[in-house]
Amino acid sequence: MSVTRLGVDAGGSGTKWVLARGGVAVARGVTPPFTSLLLQTPEGAAHLDALVRAVGERPQAVHLGLPGLSRSSARAAEVAGQVALAFGLPPEAVQVEGDLDLAYQAHFRPGEGVLVYAGTGSIAYHVTAGGEVVRAGGRGYRLGDDGGGFSLGRAALRVLTDALDVGGPPDTPLAREVAALTGGLDWDTLRDFAYGTPGAAAIASLAPAVGRAADQGDPQALVLVRDAAASLADLARRVQVHTGPLPVTASGGAFRTTPLLGQELTAHLSGVQVVPGDHALAAALGS
Repeated sequence: MSVTRLGVDAGGSGTKWVLARGGVAVARGVTPPFTSLLLQTPEGAAHLDALVRAVGERPQAVHLGLPGLSRSSARAAEVAGQVALAFGLPPEAVQVEGDLDLAYQAHFRPGEGVLVYAGTGSIAYHVTAGGEVVRAGGRGYRLGDDGGGFSLGRAALRVLTDALDVGGPPDTPLAREVAALTGGLDWDTLRDFAYGTPGAAAIASLAPAVGRAADQGDPQALVLVRDAAASLADLARRVQVHTGPLPVTASGGAFRTTPLLGQELTAHLSGVQVVPGDHALAAALGS
């Protein structure tokens, strides 16, 4: 009998899931975000319920990568119990680990390389052969995450709000792409957009607008993408100070905003491999 496995790659901007049966993906989707911290709130519990409803059936096993926790920690065990209860499974059927551990396993075995992950946030991550973690960045949107989706969205808003101070945003691809998502470029509209939703999700949702503007050749958007790539390259080098010149793979949703981000990263960091990375699929297939 084929085993049905659910792989989940949760994050601050959205939760990607893949259902696999007999080693073949049969369904996938994206549901509202949740993190370890968010799961301790009524909103997080509601988002977990949304995942259960979206999957629509009871898997036999769940493999979940979740920001804000470490594998084998007390909090990971708590989350596993919460997820098991939501799906009506025994706790031993649910495997929970940090989203970065899930992503690293999708690309490397321990000791093999350095992962640069750019989603809502950004981090460079290495797991040694002995299981120790070497990292740079990943400090959250309040302290850093330069090069990730939140950083790109925030930088775009800074460009446009600076323009408000000296006469108003120009009619550029970046301004038009951002306005299409925010509903306008006046301060009241931008303020409500930026501060109306707690956390990083709203501002990170502007990253694709930056990417589309860069693809159209917008000079300001191109600078933002180049700056993001330089920040990501710097994270990788910080880890390589400790690991030596291991190969680097870059992955995450920020790289799907525009191919230019990957191209610029390659220019800053010779030899880096930029791959889309379907970490929910890897979890569902047991990779």
